[in-house]
Amino acid sequence: MVQQSGGYRDLGFTKKDCFNKVVDLKRSTLNETDAEGLLGYLEAKMDSSDPTLFAKYAVDDEDRLCHVFWSDTASQRDYACFLDALAFDTTYRTNAFNKLLVIFVGVNHHFRTTVFGFALLINETIETYVWVLQTFLECMNGVIPGVVVTDGDNSMKAAIQQCFPG
Repeated sequence: MVQQSGGYRDLGFTKKDCFNKVVDLKRSTLNETDAEGLLGYLEAKMDSSDPTLFAKYAVDDEDRLCHVFWSDTASQRDYACFLDALAFDTTYRTNAFNKLLVIFVGVNHHFRTTVFGFALLINETIETYVWVLQTFLECMNGVIPGVVVTDGDNSMKAAIQQCFPG
Protein backbone atom coordinates (compact mmCIF):
# COMPACT_ATOMS: atom_id res chain seq x y z
CA MET A 1 0.00 0.00 0.00
CA VAL A 2 2.79 2.39 0.88
CA GLN A 3 4.52 1.80 -2.44
CA GLN A 4 1.26 1.99 -4.40
CA SER A 5 0.33 5.34 -2.86
CA GLY A 6 3.78 6.87 -3.30
CA GLY A 7 4.87 6.91 0.34
CA TYR A 8 3.57 7.17 3.88
CA ARG A 9 2.54 10.82 3.49
CA ASP A 10 0.17 10.02 0.62
CA LEU A 11 -1.40 6.99 2.29
CA GLY A 12 -4.27 8.88 3.95
CA PHE A 13 -3.76 7.39 7.40
CA THR A 14 -0.92 6.82 9.80
CA LYS A 15 0.51 3.57 11.09
CA LYS A 16 -1.04 4.43 14.49
CA ASP A 17 -4.48 4.93 12.84
CA CYS A 18 -4.23 1.48 11.30
CA PHE A 19 -3.16 -0.08 14.62
CA ASN A 20 -6.02 1.66 16.47
CA LYS A 21 -8.58 0.46 13.90
CA VAL A 22 -7.41 -3.15 14.22
CA VAL A 23 -7.58 -2.97 18.03
CA ASP A 24 -11.08 -1.42 17.88
CA LEU A 25 -12.30 -4.16 15.54
CA LYS A 26 -10.90 -6.89 17.78
CA ARG A 27 -12.52 -5.39 20.86
CA SER A 28 -15.86 -4.60 19.23
CA THR A 29 -17.12 -8.18 19.28
CA LEU A 30 -17.00 -10.98 21.78
CA ASN A 31 -15.09 -14.07 20.80
CA GLU A 32 -17.61 -16.79 19.93
CA THR A 33 -16.37 -19.08 22.66
CA ASP A 34 -16.61 -16.30 25.24
CA ALA A 35 -20.17 -15.45 24.24
CA GLU A 36 -21.13 -19.12 24.21
CA GLY A 37 -19.49 -19.55 27.61
CA LEU A 38 -21.45 -16.67 29.13
CA LEU A 39 -24.76 -17.83 27.70
CA GLY A 40 -24.00 -21.42 28.69
CA TYR A 41 -23.21 -20.33 32.25
CA LEU A 42 -26.47 -18.38 32.55
CA GLU A 43 -28.46 -21.27 31.11
CA ALA A 44 -26.82 -23.72 33.52
CA LYS A 45 -27.65 -21.42 36.46
CA MET A 46 -31.30 -21.31 35.32
CA ASP A 47 -31.41 -25.09 35.00
CA SER A 48 -29.83 -25.85 38.36
CA SER A 49 -29.30 -23.45 41.23
CA ASP A 50 -31.45 -20.45 40.20
CA PRO A 51 -34.47 -21.49 38.12
CA THR A 52 -35.99 -17.98 38.11
CA LEU A 53 -32.79 -16.27 36.98
CA PHE A 54 -33.73 -13.94 34.13
CA ALA A 55 -31.41 -13.60 31.15
CA LYS A 56 -31.96 -12.11 27.72
CA TYR A 57 -29.60 -11.28 24.91
CA ALA A 58 -29.56 -9.71 21.46
CA VAL A 59 -27.40 -10.48 18.44
CA ASP A 60 -26.47 -8.38 15.42
CA ASP A 61 -26.94 -9.14 11.71
CA GLU A 62 -23.85 -11.35 11.75
CA ASP A 63 -25.17 -13.37 14.71
CA ARG A 64 -22.67 -11.85 17.15
CA LEU A 65 -23.66 -11.11 20.73
CA CYS A 66 -24.45 -7.39 21.13
CA HIS A 67 -26.24 -7.06 24.45
CA VAL A 68 -26.94 -9.33 27.37
CA PHE A 69 -28.95 -8.66 30.54
CA TRP A 70 -29.27 -10.88 33.61
CA SER A 71 -30.77 -10.74 37.08
CA ASP A 72 -30.88 -13.52 39.66
CA THR A 73 -33.77 -14.41 41.96
CA ALA A 74 -32.40 -12.49 44.95
CA SER A 75 -31.96 -9.35 42.83
CA GLN A 76 -35.52 -9.59 41.55
CA ARG A 77 -36.85 -10.04 45.10
CA ASP A 78 -34.81 -7.06 46.28
CA TYR A 79 -36.22 -4.90 43.49
CA ALA A 80 -39.77 -5.86 44.49
CA CYS A 81 -39.01 -4.59 48.02
CA PHE A 82 -36.73 -1.62 47.30
CA LEU A 83 -37.92 -0.09 44.03
CA ASP A 84 -38.14 3.47 45.31
CA ALA A 85 -34.93 4.46 43.54
CA LEU A 86 -32.96 2.89 40.73
CA ALA A 87 -29.40 3.95 39.96
CA PHE A 88 -28.50 3.11 36.40
CA ASP A 89 -24.98 3.77 35.15
CA THR A 90 -22.39 2.35 32.79
CA THR A 91 -18.70 1.71 33.15
CA TYR A 92 -16.64 2.87 30.23
CA ARG A 93 -15.35 -0.20 28.42
CA THR A 94 -12.99 -1.30 31.18
CA ASN A 95 -13.47 -5.03 30.58
CA ALA A 96 -11.45 -7.23 28.24
CA PHE A 97 -14.17 -7.15 25.55
CA ASN A 98 -14.52 -3.37 25.45
CA LYS A 99 -18.23 -3.64 26.32
CA LEU A 100 -20.17 -1.25 28.51
CA LEU A 101 -21.11 -2.80 31.84
CA VAL A 102 -24.42 -1.55 33.19
CA ILE A 103 -25.24 -2.14 36.83
CA PHE A 104 -28.77 -1.54 38.11
CA VAL A 105 -28.67 -0.80 41.84
CA GLY A 106 -30.84 0.54 44.62
CA VAL A 107 -30.70 1.00 48.37
CA ASN A 108 -32.23 -1.40 50.89
CA HIS A 109 -33.80 -0.66 54.27
CA HIS A 110 -30.33 -0.72 55.92
CA PHE A 111 -29.12 1.95 53.45
CA ARG A 112 -26.89 -0.62 51.76
CA THR A 113 -26.45 -0.92 48.03
CA THR A 114 -28.42 -3.75 46.52
CA VAL A 115 -27.92 -4.99 42.97
CA PHE A 116 -30.98 -5.51 40.78
CA GLY A 117 -29.31 -6.63 37.55
CA PHE A 118 -26.44 -6.36 35.09
CA ALA A 119 -26.02 -5.85 31.38
CA LEU A 120 -23.22 -5.82 28.85
CA LEU A 121 -23.90 -3.43 25.96
CA ILE A 122 -22.11 -2.73 22.70
CA ASN A 123 -22.80 1.04 22.57
CA GLU A 124 -24.57 3.97 24.21
CA THR A 125 -27.30 4.72 21.69
CA ILE A 126 -30.90 5.48 22.57
CA GLU A 127 -31.94 2.18 20.94
CA THR A 128 -29.51 0.22 23.10
CA TYR A 129 -30.66 1.90 26.29
CA VAL A 130 -34.31 1.35 25.31
CA TRP A 131 -33.52 -2.35 24.81
CA VAL A 132 -31.87 -2.70 28.22
CA LEU A 133 -34.57 -0.72 30.05
CA GLN A 134 -37.39 -2.65 28.40
CA THR A 135 -35.59 -5.87 29.25
CA PHE A 136 -35.18 -4.69 32.85
CA LEU A 137 -38.92 -3.95 33.03
CA GLU A 138 -39.74 -7.34 31.53
CA CYS A 139 -37.59 -8.98 34.21
CA MET A 140 -39.22 -6.93 36.97
CA ASN A 141 -42.80 -7.65 35.83
CA GLY A 142 -43.31 -4.19 34.37
CA VAL A 143 -42.92 -2.41 37.72
CA ILE A 144 -41.44 1.06 37.14
CA PRO A 145 -39.11 2.49 39.82
CA GLY A 146 -40.09 5.62 41.74
CA VAL A 147 -36.97 7.56 40.75
CA VAL A 148 -34.14 6.85 38.31
CA VAL A 149 -30.68 8.27 39.00
CA THR A 150 -28.19 8.45 36.10
CA ASP A 151 -25.00 10.20 35.09
CA GLY A 152 -26.95 12.55 32.80
CA ASP A 153 -26.05 10.93 29.46
CA ASN A 154 -28.45 12.30 26.81
CA SER A 155 -29.13 8.91 25.20
CA MET A 156 -29.82 7.42 28.62
CA LYS A 157 -32.21 10.26 29.50
CA ALA A 158 -34.12 9.88 26.24
CA ALA A 159 -34.47 6.11 26.76
CA ILE A 160 -35.66 6.61 30.35
CA GLN A 161 -38.32 9.08 29.19
CA GLN A 162 -39.46 6.60 26.57
CA CYS A 163 -39.52 3.52 28.85
CA PHE A 164 -40.56 5.07 32.18
CA PRO A 165 -43.26 7.60 31.28
CA GLY A 166 -44.46 9.99 33.91
